[in-house]
Amino acid sequence: MATAGAAALALPAAPATAADEPAPEPQSRLLLTMSPGVFTPGSTFSLECRPPGGDHPDPVAACAELAAVDGDFDKLEPTGTMGCHTVRDPVTVTATGTWHGREVSYTETFASSCAAIVATNFVFRL
Repeated sequence: MATAGAAALALPAAPATAADEPAPEPQSRLLLTMSPGVFTPGSTFSLECRPPGGDHPDPVAACAELAAVDGDFDKLEPTGTMGCHTVRDPVTVTATGTWHGREVSYTETFASSCAAIVATNFVFRL
């Protein structure tokens, strides 16, 4: 009997299973589009958060802005300014994809690309 007890102590512990590990955070992947205006070329960028990435010009800042409002574009409040011209050149911005696993679909029309950029705290860019 002493031999069986010693053998049991010598066996390695069972490897951790997937059920033992915490589930990874759901991905946040968005496609951000600004329609072209008469004077605006328009743009399309991918944005990934956790970790920040995609081809957005500043994914770290854009992800931080969206994290502050839990991915709700309607809750973005402008905190900065930009020297926007008074020329009316309407553009429509759209965001589609997922935020932490939740579907996102946002569309808004602004008087100009500059107004769209400022209103979304630079989440949308040219």
